[in-house]
Amino acid sequence: MRSNLRLSLLVLFVVSFVAECRAAIPPEVRKELLTLSREIRGVTTMIRKKEVDEAKALIKKVEDKIAEFEIDPEEKDRTYRSLMSAVARAKAAIPVSFEREVASIFKAKCLRCHGQNNPRANLRLNTFANMGRGGANGALLVPGNPQRSLLMARLMTEDAAARMPKSATKLSDDEINVIGRWVAQGARFDGKDRNAEIGQSTVPPKKPVKVVEADGTETVSFKEDVAPWMVNVCLNCHSGNNPRGGYNITTFEQLLTEGDSGSTIVPGDPDNSYIVDLVLRQDPIKMPQGNQVRIKRSQAVALETWIKEGAKFDGGDPKATLRSLVPTEEEMEAAKLAAMSNADFNARRIEQAETTWKRIAPREETRSSTSDNLYVYGNLPQSRLDQIAEWGEAQVTALTGKYRLPNGQKAWRGRLIVFVTKDRFDYEEFNTILMNRRTPRSVSGHARVTNSFGEAYVAMHDVGDEGNEYTLATEKLVNSMLAQAYLARNGTNMPDWLQQGFGLMESKASKTSALFQAIPQTAGEALRTVTNPATLFDDGTFSPDEVGPVGYLLTQYLIRNGGMPKLAQYVRTLQTARNSGQAIQTAYGSSAAQMGAAFLRSGGQ
Repeated sequence: MRSNLRLSLLVLFVVSFVAECRAAIPPEVRKELLTLSREIRGVTTMIRKKEVDEAKALIKKVEDKIAEFEIDPEEKDRTYRSLMSAVARAKAAIPVSFEREVASIFKAKCLRCHGQNNPRANLRLNTFANMGRGGANGALLVPGNPQRSLLMARLMTEDAAARMPKSATKLSDDEINVIGRWVAQGARFDGKDRNAEIGQSTVPPKKPVKVVEADGTETVSFKEDVAPWMVNVCLNCHSGNNPRGGYNITTFEQLLTEGDSGSTIVPGDPDNSYIVDLVLRQDPIKMPQGNQVRIKRSQAVALETWIKEGAKFDGGDPKATLRSLVPTEEEMEAAKLAAMSNADFNARRIEQAETTWKRIAPREETRSSTSDNLYVYGNLPQSRLDQIAEWGEAQVTALTGKYRLPNGQKAWRGRLIVFVTKDRFDYEEFNTILMNRRTPRSVSGHARVTNSFGEAYVAMHDVGDEGNEYTLATEKLVNSMLAQAYLARNGTNMPDWLQQGFGLMESKASKTSALFQAIPQTAGEALRTVTNPATLFDDGTFSPDEVGPVGYLLTQYLIRNGGMPKLAQYVRTLQTARNSGQAIQTAYGSSAAQMGAAFLRSGGQ
């Protein structure tokens, strides 16, 4: 028993001795660790003197020296642990550069969703100024306090659905540490311009761009032969906040600057122009990347020739966007329509009427009645079509007299087609086949006028000479439809409430008619469901059965509170405003919410 005890004590002694020998740091090493501890203190002074590079070099020197000793990272020696803590504090004290360190992370990982255009949660990170404005969820960060900063919470959360970047790999620990240290140090900006793209101050200034104007001797036109395919094939990747390869071709001046890959375009020297290699000479051709539309060889050869001839510009302003040089399909169609003669436009309307009717009721026999402003077309008796044309011309005269057009302009180029059906079923087919929508019982007609009068028609059902609480009599319906088409003659997509309200107002229907008598009750029931006054002016707030009565009261209210000049200004503003609410603000000087609330308080009066 006693011998076993002695044996156990001996084993314990040996193990302890071996562990102590293994863990113990030799005196000469401990002495050097103490020297390093004194040296690392110099980092604080260097940072205070803004000698950041020197401070980083000192930290690296100390870390390299420690590594030479091959000390176990778990070593408990007080001198070693104290030195390692001092090194960690020194590294944390090194100022984080927003432009050189943080901006590069944001550009690579965040700008896809939070750039200038259509940012998620209304948070733009493309400039430091935009970052300071925050987004829909509030301030992005609290300078000096990463624990209270939304930015750090969204980067570090374990909830994959809430973590940023969304639907992407979590940032590395080093990246999160860099951002966290920057926030803890006060989230300072070390660039030159808070409104410039982040990281811009670290980009070496590019050589001045020399734009040479074309003199007409060139065989290749940049505007006609190069810009169109560049805009349609290349611009998507080479524009915006983070253009592919650092090469941005938004403007001609930018097109001539160098991208990250070298001299992209060297005027007069296609052999040294990297872009020619990419689209013409490499095997396989590498641009455009992915499954995009390929550049035709003829287009690439035209680019090579254009560069060989000096890469000259024939597009006017080199600072303008390339997109502005290339007309869209809509712009080309508008130019085509503008060049058409009145006779060509009239012929176009006749062809449109016949083609459209064949889609709606191909077996129905049709007739037409032509007047100065209208082409009335349908399956009614000729006498009825002539009568509708007569009513329509009288209404056009009234509208142009009340709401005058510039000298020489007609209400609609090429006449307005007035489709009239004898059966409601055929009218409903206009909505089903052409508009892909159902037809509520209160709707017996609609108007459609597109940009540059590409299309201009109304479609309606001949309901007869007696109206009811749901629809106007045919003559008054014609008046209403033509008023709607007149209001929309510039091609602007008018809110439904305004079109229908204006149409009812100009229908010349008696206020004692069944439909007008029903307006207060129908509109009142609809308005009682409105919880947000600003939505009064938005499409979709009211059902098709409600929008006409509400629109009539709302249109009358706007006229009473600003007259026709204000309403006309509102209609003009709709051409450029983002939405109806913005147009209300511009025309009436009050927000949509304020105007809507005032209307509701008035009871529509």
